[in-house]
Amino acid sequence: MHHQSWFYRLLLLGALMLTACSVLPSTAPVRTSERVVLRLWHAWPAADSRVLQSLVDQFNQTHPESQIVIQSRPAVSLPSDVATTISEGGGPHLVIVQSHMLGMLVQAGVLRSLDDMLSNSEVNSLLPAAVGAAQVSVSGQPVLFGVPITFDTLALYYNRANVLQPPSSTEEMLLTARALTNRNQTPPVWGLAYNLSLDRTIGYLYAFGGRVFDENGAVVLGSSGRAGTERWLTWLSQLYRDEQLLATLDGVLVDRALQAREAIMTIDWAHAQAEYRAIWNDQLGVTPLPVLSAEDRVPQPYVQADVIALNARLDNQAEQAAAQAFIRFMIDVNSQRALLAAGRQPTQLALQLSDNDLADSVQLAAARAFRLQAQNGLPMPADRVAHEIVWTTLVEMQLNAVRGLLTPEQAVTLADEFLRSRLASP
Repeated sequence: MHHQSWFYRLLLLGALMLTACSVLPSTAPVRTSERVVLRLWHAWPAADSRVLQSLVDQFNQTHPESQIVIQSRPAVSLPSDVATTISEGGGPHLVIVQSHMLGMLVQAGVLRSLDDMLSNSEVNSLLPAAVGAAQVSVSGQPVLFGVPITFDTLALYYNRANVLQPPSSTEEMLLTARALTNRNQTPPVWGLAYNLSLDRTIGYLYAFGGRVFDENGAVVLGSSGRAGTERWLTWLSQLYRDEQLLATLDGVLVDRALQAREAIMTIDWAHAQAEYRAIWNDQLGVTPLPVLSAEDRVPQPYVQADVIALNARLDNQAEQAAAQAFIRFMIDVNSQRALLAAGRQPTQLALQLSDNDLADSVQLAAARAFRLQAQNGLPMPADRVAHEIVWTTLVEMQLNAVRGLLTPEQAVTLADEFLRSRLASP
């Protein structure tokens, strides 16, 4: 009986296996256990998150061997969450972060270099300033730690109902603004509402010939960069005191005037485009920053990027291949066109921003202006020292000079001395 029971069990097992094989299609799908699953963290707002999810769904459908799973995280804590979880052996395989966060994450040792992920031609197909923003200096050499999928920079927004021809120079901008201002009206109308924060004005520092560092990274703010920096600070102080302009360090005041439709022009980042579209509707105009009349130089605002970065522990070849495929998918022209339609600024230069790329002519004109400006912009530094020491020092220098607490000469001297002392320290 013992041998018979084993015999019957073998017959039963054979029948079960035969039944299982008979229901499989002729080309069996890849088993779930063989599919590469990568977690992607991001902090995009809801509207942008939807287009990201749509793109991920397309990728998953066309790449059955891999699966990208999106997880949204709070924007405020995303960088620290990434640093903590990866250092503890976990975290996402991929993360979309703003490029200026890369330096902190690289210093924490949680990101993988991407110099081997794309060919030179693929990198060169992307907006150069956005690529520069995604590089972090390692042993004095720029290393790519993120692939830029969208970018952000500054431009002049204006209401086309009031400004028929956008100003091409700062002199023209200020003359137009003063002519449109009516302080006697209730509430007053401002031709120009300009938040004089450092991020919105530093592009003109370079136009005036100001410099913080030379090509070798040495501080030159108080030496060869002094004259231009002082002219820039003097110019900002004059704007601040011009009673025909709403040029202020109070960003809330500027936003309030714009939201109430009490201002006709402003300078702001590309990511704010939807807000101005809501204010001026189809009368929204966007143009590159006006050329500095005094020097006849094009301003060079910073260009920031949203980049895809990889977990430093991503050493599995199958996972790396899946990550590489997803990165290439996100910089493909079709994916970049979808990001453009969602109001993001695409980094892929092969997307020529033709009339066929976007039906919304107002949004398309804005995208062309942002790209033109970004091609004249500077990569926003991703280095941690640049943010924790240099940026805060320049903010203080600018505030002191604009408010009249220090003369431009005094403000530059103090900032130069502070940078030299701090950057000379270990």
